[in-house]
Amino acid sequence: MPRYRPVVLAAICALALAAPASAAYAASAHHAAKPVLTIRKKGGPAVKKRAELRASLPKGRSATFALNTSSGSFNATCTSSTLKAKVTGNPARAGKATLALTGETFGGCALTGASGTGISLTGIKALNLPYDVTISSAKGFPVAIAGRSRTKPLSLDASISVGSSTYTCVVTARRATAHASNSGNKVSVKEKLALDAATSSGVCSEVGVSSATFSATYAPVRDTSVRRSPKVYFN
Repeated sequence: MPRYRPVVLAAICALALAAPASAAYAASAHHAAKPVLTIRKKGGPAVKKRAELRASLPKGRSATFALNTSSGSFNATCTSSTLKAKVTGNPARAGKATLALTGETFGGCALTGASGTGISLTGIKALNLPYDVTISSAKGFPVAIAGRSRTKPLSLDASISVGSSTYTCVVTARRATAHASNSGNKVSVKEKLALDAATSSGVCSEVGVSSATFSATYAPVRDTSVRRSPKVYFN
């Protein structure tokens, strides 16, 4: 037995030295594998590529749309709005999750402070979908939303009725910023857009429409491609 002792001791030492390194490697691999988007809990199962995500306005909340003119602004509130997106990439948290925003709808939209003027808002719709979306794991989970090309920017079409006539004012932006939060599994959006006179009714420019601001918070974000549509968390 004595002649095998050096070999046994060497094997024990090798295992002892390898154990911490193996544990560190496993911990590192586990950390690296954590994706930007997970379901059910922070650090939970990964949101899969091609998953369908959906979020609407929380109960009792509204989306706000302000159309700015030379004489002030027409403010509108929409009592319903929904975002739909398809996940195109969900890498480890050092990267950015990518999505295609395929749907953006609005309902129950009405002008505020315009009663008796003969002006009403008949609807708002998004143009040029889908939009490209990235969600970063950086502090505050910043979100970037952009059109697919210069000729297809972010675009909202506001249909406004004045008396018996209806006009459309189209406002656009190259990109918009938002941020996500695990408090309520929400995404808060604020867009500043400029009038696109070329695709808008002439009256929009005539009354001095120059820009618009849109803001809304959507929560909770859910993965509707999974049974029971679990909430989505940001990592």
